[in-house]
Amino acid sequence: MDYLASDLHLDHGNIIDYCDRPFDSVEAMNAALVERWNDVVDPGDEVLFGGDLTISSDAADLLGWLEELDGEFAFLLGNHDGTVLEGLDGVDFFEHYQFERDGRRFYAVHDPADAPGSVDGWLLHGHHHNNWPDEFPFVDPEACRVNLSVELLGYRPLSMDDLVTYLDRDERYADRTEADASV
Repeated sequence: MDYLASDLHLDHGNIIDYCDRPFDSVEAMNAALVERWNDVVDPGDEVLFGGDLTISSDAADLLGWLEELDGEFAFLLGNHDGTVLEGLDGVDFFEHYQFERDGRRFYAVHDPADAPGSVDGWLLHGHHHNNWPDEFPFVDPEACRVNLSVELLGYRPLSMDDLVTYLDRDERYADRTEADASV
């Protein structure tokens, strides 16, 4: 896995107010999210996407956005993705996803409430955006949990190398800006 991100919510007008996103319109948000994504991710990079790509439940809309975003996706189903999307050709959907990197184990799921009671390693999730920063910050070493919602990542995917660097520091970070400022 090269990059991680969750909860783009493309085409979702209400998310701008709900998460206090810094965009004047849905069109501006969509354009900025795609541009920031493609500034970071190359076409062959592997991306673990934590769910809720678009508010639309139309498979054609989801596929259209995936064509605009660089990378090869492992896609966790989010609460806005709908089960109708499962089985689309060329897209691998998962309820959860496990992998190892640099001696660490990771268990990824869209909503942390859907994770098993005990996870061997770090729990990667989205779903909570930036709405409960005390409970669901970007990095919480005490809970061994990482919130991959784009609001906490500067609205761009996070490289696995950067994540490992943050985890090595064994510190709690509200968002990526805070983590970068602590260097």
